[in-house]
Amino acid sequence: MQTGTFRGFEVAVHDPGIAVVTMNQPERLNGMTQSMKRDLVETFAQAQMDDGVRVLVITGSGRAFSAGDDISGHRPADVDAQRLAPDIPGGHGDPIGTYEGLRWLSQPLNVAMRSRIVPAEEALALGLVHEVAAPDDLMGRAMALARELAEGPQVAMRLLKRTIYNAGEMTFAQALDDIAAKTAISDHHPDAREGIAAFREKRAPRFNAPRERR
Repeated sequence: MQTGTFRGFEVAVHDPGIAVVTMNQPERLNGMTQSMKRDLVETFAQAQMDDGVRVLVITGSGRAFSAGDDISGHRPADVDAQRLAPDIPGGHGDPIGTYEGLRWLSQPLNVAMRSRIVPAEEALALGLVHEVAAPDDLMGRAMALARELAEGPQVAMRLLKRTIYNAGEMTFAQALDDIAAKTAISDHHPDAREGIAAFREKRAPRFNAPRERR
């Protein structure tokens, strides 16, 4: 995937396949513009399709992750920023323009991110996260978790995530069928054999070899 400085954020990739997206306009509380949303959607699409990327970490600089839409009217020049998507005309001047802006700009980013914003303690209480870290420890803990996930069996983990997303919109019977179909893939994948061998040999597993050879 492309790395560097884009409009409102930066992208870097670290071993073993951890892409870090950092929103880099703390003076504006990392507020979102139309161009930033379009570039973020493209970045997420690249990360999804790049076999070299296993985990995506998104963070903000300064005192805010992101204040949401930037309503200040200020548009930074972004002189040194790359453009991943071309600019499009503004269109929020009437109700239909607002509707189209949400459908084509804001909501695609929401779908790519997949969940509403909740405070850290509420997320912990809901079981959405397994740990809440102090601000000074946050990035270190996030990268440690990212490394753990990146070293896990990528095919099985992706199938599991898709199963969880699907289950929220399926009947119980449909969800069971979906799980069975995906398990038929993961149980016969080389990573499954590697996991069993590592357990028997009392060693750390070496997952993802088939993908690394591509």
